Amino acid sequence: MQEGRENGKTEATELKMNKAVCYVDGSFDPEKKKYAYGCVLINTDGSIEELCGSGDNEAALLQRNVSGEMIASMLSVKWAIAKGYSAIDIYYDYSGIECWVTGAWKAKNDLTKKYRDWMQSKEKQIKISFFKVTAHSSDRYNDRADKLAKQGLLMDPGLPEIKV
Repeated sequence: MQEGRENGKTEATELKMNKAVCYVDGSFDPEKKKYAYGCVLINTDGSIEELCGSGDNEAALLQRNVSGEMIASMLSVKWAIAKGYSAIDIYYDYSGIECWVTGAWKAKNDLTKKYRDWMQSKEKQIKISFFKVTAHSSDRYNDRADKLAKQGLLMDPGLPEIKV
């Protein structure tokens, strides 16, 4: 596991490569019976795109905010592939996002197994690197992904269309 950058600073040299930088987070509201995701997607030119939304799949509700975290990671990879990137750096604050994919943690339920398998299958199309950031630590982009995930709870369930 690699440590993330301090205060959300994206290095200019990293952006010049054909690499996307993405921050992901999830949220959960037991009263609304919804989980949500938030993604901050940074292009090589420094421009920023954002995705957020929610879900209410019964099986995924059992995983609470983790379902949103997994969806955010998968959407980020899907977005990066659609944009033609050869690599993606995913910044996360929940260790399972990396550990299920790398095998450091055993995926024990259907959702985490599907997440692991999907992410591993995409590694044939794009280089995926993971970076752990501390939650709620004034990391600008991670804090924004957190806010987007909370905003997603206010939306109707569904996945966004990835536009190029």
